Amino acid sequence: MTEEEKAKMQMMEETYGKAPALDLSKVKNLKAAQKDVGKELKEKIEIDTKKAKKNKFCFTEEHEIQIPTNGVLYQDADDEDIKRGMVKLQPMSLADEEILSNQSYLKNGTVFTKLLKNCILNNFDAKKFAPYDVYYLIYALRRITYGDDYEFDVTCPECGKKHKVTLDVSTVPFEELDKSAGIEPVSTLVLPVSKYTVTIRYGQIGDEEEVYRLAKNPANEDKGDIVLNYVARTIEILDDDKEPLLPNDYADFYQALPGRDRAEISKAFKYIDDLEIPSVDTVCPKCGNEFKFQIPFNKEFFRY
Repeated sequence: MTEEEKAKMQMMEETYGKAPALDLSKVKNLKAAQKDVGKELKEKIEIDTKKAKKNKFCFTEEHEIQIPTNGVLYQDADDEDIKRGMVKLQPMSLADEEILSNQSYLKNGTVFTKLLKNCILNNFDAKKFAPYDVYYLIYALRRITYGDDYEFDVTCPECGKKHKVTLDVSTVPFEELDKSAGIEPVSTLVLPVSKYTVTIRYGQIGDEEEVYRLAKNPANEDKGDIVLNYVARTIEILDDDKEPLLPNDYADFYQALPGRDRAEISKAFKYIDDLEIPSVDTVCPKCGNEFKFQIPFNKEFFRY
């Protein structure tokens, strides 16, 4: 309170007397008023988020899925299960299946995030999952919805013979992230050639949507997906005088980036970015050729 305000208050008391003390015992819902409103609101949002996923009818049960990265990348999440790498997943419904045929989602790269948003019960934005975790969750979603067996056609690269393969999707070997490897979700790097400082995060599945949005900007018509992906992941860039670049200049900066600088950024997230969808082995029944192939990831993957 300023001196002027104190003087006004004193003048009011001299003129009208002091205000009577407030009897808090007569205030309704006093206990509710004394609660931590911020915490209560946060809890309500979390509950409402989960309630919003519930329909009038519910014929599915919750499954707990341990993701390969073990939550290492999500330590800033509000959901404690996500921090431990535990995702609560419910099987797909008919409404969820329709997401897979939505052409807009397929075009802008949001089909998996839309699908997981509907099927994940955690208080976590599906866009923030690393792609490797997303692929694992899609396999898990297929498994808990339709079962383990997936039948599809494979063409032998040697003789061209097409044959059917029945795969138990629960046996597909996903690599687990080593918690002791010191993986950080965000890296700040002083680049060796330009001497600029880049703060950049790990790749997220939601980056596909952001790259799609950036590509529609006429200013980025000569920028490739690699450049725009770096832009989507960038938190800050400082020049060699430690002055921040404007975000509108990020794409031009990355397009002009020397090879050594780009390699430095790639090295920071190499362990995460090098994780690939597992391949499986088969033998051609016609020529006996043994070869590896990646499981076809199409609409037929989500069929019984």
